Amino acid sequence: MSVANNGPTSPPQGPPPVPPQGPQQPRWAWWVAGIVIPVVGIVVTILMSGSGSSDDKSDETTGPTRSSVSTEPTGQEQPTPSPTKSTAADQVLYGPGEVTADVSEGGAVYIELDTTEPLTAHNTDLKGADIIYQASGDAPGLDVPDSASHLAPLPASDSAPTAEQCIEAVERNGVYAADAKRGADFCLLTGEGRVVHFRVVAAPPGRGIGKLDVTVWETPAA
Repeated sequence: MSVANNGPTSPPQGPPPVPPQGPQQPRWAWWVAGIVIPVVGIVVTILMSGSGSSDDKSDETTGPTRSSVSTEPTGQEQPTPSPTKSTAADQVLYGPGEVTADVSEGGAVYIELDTTEPLTAHNTDLKGADIIYQASGDAPGLDVPDSASHLAPLPASDSAPTAEQCIEAVERNGVYAADAKRGADFCLLTGEGRVVHFRVVAAPPGRGIGKLDVTVWETPAA
């Protein structure tokens, strides 16, 4: 018995081929990623927090601060108070020092007190003289040139007056002539406005050598 040959026999068909797949990540890689990502997030958060804190401190540092200095405007300087008579005239220019007036041969001695040191001239009309010491009778006399009432006798005192007291004495009791008696005190204003105090240390009656203890202060401010 023959079998009919119906053509070539096809080989048996197996299951369909599986398409190739890429390499698969091992399990430990996912485990590491699960740890690293949160750690990175924490680090970034810390860094950002630190940066914000630094910015805050920087703002505090560079922001306006209160000054302990007075807030009064400094553009205008406070006016300096003008000197009073006392402070302006308290600068001593000369003395206390002795000035000698020799009238042993009579006549008069002219005394200039507006110079660095007192100048004297015997029987000479010294230009700018401030007081004249002259022999006259029993007691020498003191005269102010041009009869200016710039001489003031002072009451007896153990202490010398201040410049201000001298100014006030001349303003109240100024005269142009007085007797030069030993121990007498006088205040005087010079031709240039200086303030003078002098005490008669020696005044022989009639003729002799007179001596004055003199102090000269600066001209007071107007």
